[in-house]
Amino acid sequence: MNELLAERGGDETLFVTADGYEQLRSELERLCTDGRADMSEQLREAREDGYLANNPALYDLLEKQVQLDGRIAILEGQLAAAEIVVPAADGAASIGSVVRVRDRQTGDLAEYELVGPIESDIANGRVSVDAPVGRALVRRSAGAVVDVETPSGPLGLKVLSVRTRGARPLAREAA
Repeated sequence: MNELLAERGGDETLFVTADGYEQLRSELERLCTDGRADMSEQLREAREDGYLANNPALYDLLEKQVQLDGRIAILEGQLAAAEIVVPAADGAASIGSVVRVRDRQTGDLAEYELVGPIESDIANGRVSVDAPVGRALVRRSAGAVVDVETPSGPLGLKVLSVRTRGARPLAREAA
């Protein structure tokens, strides 16, 4: 099991990058201000339409309000449990690190930013440390070779470099 995740034990801490925390905080602020104000205005207009007992538009808006309040509650809980992780400075991959790898079978290059579980966005190269590839890369340095069991089959990777976002590679091996 991933040592980084095992260290948190049974508590509900959510490890996130500083950017991930800011995105959550920003979304919460937007929903609490603009989202709730827009919803209040829409509800006011729907109530002015007259019939409250048989008003499908009002019922739809009330359902959207429940969803909005639910998302706000989720974000508040995530922010309360969030712990910002500072990437390791020793060249080993951790949350917040950008890891460049080569697929040992195809030779294809890929770059993954390791992030907390609530930040993952594989389409943009943001891989959760809870995902198979993320787990395999945590605490690895340039030159490491890892074998990963993924849902689409085994994957062999060679770590070429590990860096923090915006920084030059901390360690690099000739491609």
